Formats: sequence, C-alpha cells, structure tokens
Amino acid sequence: MQIFNFLAANWDSVAVVMAFIGLCIYLVKKGKTDVLKQILFALVTEAERQYGSGTGVLKKATVITWIYERLPLIIRIFFTEKQLETMIESVLAEAKSKWADNESLKLYIEGTAAATVEVAEEPQAATE
Repeated sequence: MQIFNFLAANWDSVAVVMAFIGLCIYLVKKGKTDVLKQILFALVTEAERQYGSGTGVLKKATVITWIYERLPLIIRIFFTEKQLETMIESVLAEAKSKWADNESLKLYIEGTAAATVEVAEEPQAATE
C-alpha cells in the first residue's frame, strides 16, 4: 500500500526516471553505443595484455564477464551474450588496427610499457 501512496505522491518524478531509462534503452538498441564501444576497447586491450595471442575464447569470455560487471543492471537486461559477442568482434577488428599503428599500445600490450606514476618526494627536514 505504501508503494501506491509513494507513486501517487511522486508520479512526476517516477515518470521522468522511467522516460530517461526508456531513452537510454532506445539509444542503446538503435546503435548509439559509442560509450559501450570505448569500454569494450579498453577491456579487449586489457584482455590481450593479460592473456596474449592464441587465447581468443578465454579473452572473449573474460571481456563478456567484465562488461556485465560494469554495466548497470537495467542495461544488462537488454544485451544478450550474442549481441555482446558481435560488438566485441567489431571492436576487436578496430582495436587490432589501432594496436598495429600505435607504438605505445603495442608496448602496453607486450607489458614493456612503463606504467609507473612518479610521486614527488617530500623535502626532508635537516637534522642537526
């Protein structure tokens, strides 16, 4: 009963939230997946770095697991594993060309890139 009272009292806010969720789902389903493709690019690159070449099935399973962990539940519901596999294949083709052209990405994948962050040391007090 409290749910109905809440909905009646806040119907306008509920309508706005539902419209936003509907818009997000519509945009994702209609191919507006730029952000998702950027996330997939980063995950595919990380999987390539971790597992190397020749482990495609493992990398694909890992990326699907990672993406499901990162997507909000409302969006996860509308993506099947087959749709994610199709998007991963699309992103992978693009990623391979970027990996070939970008020396920094090559070094990152090979694990030879210097991925350290330098921290400025605090000046030491003079001890006398």
